[in-house]
Parts: sequence; structure tokens; C-alpha cells
Amino acid sequence: MMSNELKGVLLAIGATVGWSLSGVFVRFVPTIDPWTFNAYRGASMSCALLLWMLLRYRGEIFSHFRQATPIPLIATAGFFGIGSSLYILAMQQASVAAVSCVAATSPLFAALLAWVWLGERTRLVVLLAIFVALGGVAIVAFGESGASLSGLYGSLVALLVALCFAGQSVTLRRYHAVEMAPSLIIGGFGIFLVVSLTVGLKAISLNEFLILAGMGTVQLALPLVLYMRGARYVPAVQMVLISLADAVLNPFWVWLVHGEVPVESVYWGGLMILGAIAAATWPRRRTATA
Repeated sequence: MMSNELKGVLLAIGATVGWSLSGVFVRFVPTIDPWTFNAYRGASMSCALLLWMLLRYRGEIFSHFRQATPIPLIATAGFFGIGSSLYILAMQQASVAAVSCVAATSPLFAALLAWVWLGERTRLVVLLAIFVALGGVAIVAFGESGASLSGLYGSLVALLVALCFAGQSVTLRRYHAVEMAPSLIIGGFGIFLVVSLTVGLKAISLNEFLILAGMGTVQLALPLVLYMRGARYVPAVQMVLISLADAVLNPFWVWLVHGEVPVESVYWGGLMILGAIAAATWPRRRTATA
């Protein structure tokens, strides 16, 4: 029978694969301004999550929204809304590889937040894996031709994305017994409403709308459902560590679909990242007791 820890790891891996498709979608619609982009993406994600909740809870869905407590609701919606908006902005300013690698520094923030907020102890192998993985991230980021200079603004924005992602991960862990989907649904619709009332929505074609709707469903809603489930079984730092694979997978998919060729450092840094993830998530051997 599959252990809860292994189940959580597999769910987190599935979520990471889904998230890693972001660069592919962004490169399909490079001319849409980041605010309109994220408004439609957020709204489509919320629609998909709302449909998932309706299928799962049916008539009880309203009780889940009423049961959503203020702190996790505000924290989750806030971290998601700000982080996802900044992510699109960073992706349009810098290369996919650079943004993915800088955003992968989130384990540092997650470790700090989990220690301060949750009092969560972290295994030594996980801490060592974080530093090894961050070494791989540095190799990828600084080895990419020109990315650290021409994409400096995007890289700095991506650093804020890392902080938001860590905060969202630790919030999910802290309130693992609370249904977080309502908070994310509110966050997605909130993005659409705020953009509409402030900067305004730019006109887009039907093809662009379908791409953004598909991105909100496949690249956001589905991975979020998997990640929320996995966060119940795996510590916050380990969950974020697994997501480091995005730094390798995201540029890979973009190369495969759009021909954006990574430099050699991506491969060497990617090996370090994947090796660190494997070491930290490999099932621990348990000794039998009499």
C-alpha cells in the first residue's frame, strides 16, 4: 500500500510538471500585456476550480466557502494573486530559463517561513539538498548568455515571485485541514476584477483567449489541485524543493515547442537540481520493530 509521504511526493511531482508548461503558453502569446494576460488566466483558473468543487461537493459547495476562515483565505489569495501577476511580468521581461531558475530560490524563503511560522523541523538531507539545488540554479541562471544583464529587471521580479510561492506553500501546510480552493478561486476572480477596474483589459483575439483559458485550466487549476492534496502529506520545504524541477522542465518544454535553445549550463545545473530533488524525496528506509 502506498504511504502518505510517497503519495504526497507523486502529487507534488504531477503539480510541478503542470506548472512547468507556463513558458510554452507565454511564448504562444508574446504581445499580450502582463495584466490582461494574468486577468484572463486567473479568471479561467477560478472557473476550472469552481467546476471541480461543484463536481466534488455538489450542493455542499456553499458551506465550504462559508467555512473559509479569514487568515488562510486572505493569505492564500494574496500570495497567489500577487505572485502569479509578477510571474507573468517577469516571464515577459526575461528568458524562461532565467525566470524559472531565480524563482526556484523559493526553498530558502520556505525554510525560513516554515521555521518561524510552523516550528517545522527539516531533515539534514533536505537542507543539504536545498543548497546543492541552489548551486545548480546559479549555474543555470548565470550561465545563460546575457540573461543576468538584459533580464535583470525580470530576474528581480522573479525573486519576489519566489517569496510569494514560498508563502503560499507554507500557508497550505499550516492550514492543511482547511479547504484552500475557495481562497484560490477568490484570488483568481480578484485579479480579473482589480485589473478591470484599474489598468483595464486590452482587447485580445479568440485564439489568444482560448490559449489563456487553456493555460488557466491545465497549467494552473489542475496543478493547484494536485499541490493542495500533496501539501497534506509532505513538509512545506520538501514540497517546494520538488518544484525546483520547474527550473529544468520549463526551459525544456519551451525548447521542444518553440525552439528556444538553452545554453550548456542548463544541462549541468539541471543535473544538480534533479539529483538534489531525488536525494531529498527518495523514500526513507524504515527499520522493522519487533
